[in-house]
Amino acid sequence: MHGTELKVTSLPHPFLEAALALLNSAFEQDPTLGWCLFAESAGFDERRAHYLECYLKYHYDARMPALGAWRNDDLVAVSYFAPASCRESPYMLAALGRDIAIGCGASSLSRIDLLRETPSSNTPDSDCSRIEFIGVAPGRQGEGIGSALLRATLSHLRDIDPSGKISLETGEPRNIPFYGRHGFSVKACMEYAGLTQYRLETI
Repeated sequence: MHGTELKVTSLPHPFLEAALALLNSAFEQDPTLGWCLFAESAGFDERRAHYLECYLKYHYDARMPALGAWRNDDLVAVSYFAPASCRESPYMLAALGRDIAIGCGASSLSRIDLLRETPSSNTPDSDCSRIEFIGVAPGRQGEGIGSALLRATLSHLRDIDPSGKISLETGEPRNIPFYGRHGFSVKACMEYAGLTQYRLETI
């Protein structure tokens, strides 16, 4: 299994359903989504699936890029990211917020908005590309897939903007050394009741 070739390609809209299923499984225990979507309350699985579906539809509608990693014709990892040159539409963001509120509740939307409104104090988001989601299918971790896809994502973003910085966020401190091996360092640590959120940026 480990010896078969891993192919990383662009991931267009027709693969939305496959990508959604993968991310929904990969982020089942994610602390950030758990906090935003009230994992302790009934219906978390449905809220998580709804939120991810809303975001992926928004990402494709906004014509932002995505990559998929394939092994033996199976989609085993996905990456969704936003180059700094992408300017988000206030109209589309408002529509995304309404869809999230309908399916996940206004309280969940408030927490998601709170995270979006707390950028690193010294780095304007407009000058920084963002990795929004990167996930490996459960059961395929430990094969180097995540590293390969992250390298491809960074390469893609640097082709677009060679001098630009790249950021991502995580609520899982165990992931920080992994990102550190790919040139990221912690730039901010945001404390909320029930969540510590880390913002990392390329050095």
